[in-house]
Amino acid sequence: MNTTVSTLAIDAGQSSIRARFHHLARPAFQLDFPPLLTDQPLMPQLESVIREILLKRPAENVRVAAALSGLTPFNADPDGVLHASRDLGVTAVYLVHDSISGYLGCLGHRRGSAVAAGTGVVTLATGTSSYSRVDGWGNIMGDAGSGYWIGRAGLEAAMRAHDRRGMHTAILDLLHEGFPNLETAYMDIQSHPERIALVASYARKIIELSEHDRVSARIIERATDELALSVGASLRNTRWDAGSCPSISWVGSILSNPLMSRPLRRKLELAWPNAEILPPQGGPLDGAAIIPDLPLDHPLHPLLHVATKPT
Repeated sequence: MNTTVSTLAIDAGQSSIRARFHHLARPAFQLDFPPLLTDQPLMPQLESVIREILLKRPAENVRVAAALSGLTPFNADPDGVLHASRDLGVTAVYLVHDSISGYLGCLGHRRGSAVAAGTGVVTLATGTSSYSRVDGWGNIMGDAGSGYWIGRAGLEAAMRAHDRRGMHTAILDLLHEGFPNLETAYMDIQSHPERIALVASYARKIIELSEHDRVSARIIERATDELALSVGASLRNTRWDAGSCPSISWVGSILSNPLMSRPLRRKLELAWPNAEILPPQGGPLDGAAIIPDLPLDHPLHPLLHVATKPT
């Protein structure tokens, strides 16, 4: 086994957990795992992923850099994760909320605002010396404009059409394909072990339908309104004004579709005419990989939860 320091980057979201092992600053391999269940303790799930990877691919002097949906200062336990995985060669653990990996993946060390939109959504902005997180409050209290938000709005619209309480929509046909008995679909979805990911899976289809389905188009219009609103709030919270020149970017499955990204760009250009709207430098895994090397004076550094093995 090589004793050179390596980094195991992990992006743990509600649709999947992805892990990439970096050796000599280069990706060596990548693995995918089932979604992170945010209604269950996060640290045991993370420890299980680390153990499965490093038992199959043993290494020494491994830095684990993990970005997790639903991470808070109260459930982050880097010392516990380090203790549980020291026998696997782990020498340091860095835990962050997935908004940070999304931001770093998008903008690197640039200042501005980045949206990470997948099953959930969170927006993070940095100013000269401050940061602001907007939304990312989960599917019950927030995540406005996310994949889950779009999927849930679409499923509700479908059942309104079924009841003749609302306009007909092609989303009803989509729902019927997966659940032939529409009267029991709600029970099937509620009892599904990965129901959040299941609801969010409808977002991509609803986005495609928005080209010719009026109900879907309205949902996407509202979703991009919400995302633009979050970007604006995050920038104002970090003391940017409408005449300033922040960098803005986004990453995530739903924003890879031009039917979402084009209207979002138009709304941001109108609200922030001097902003530099950039394609993402990379994805959340790329952002997670650079977390251990984040400069001490970076506005986001205080948000890292770190444990290191004593030398």
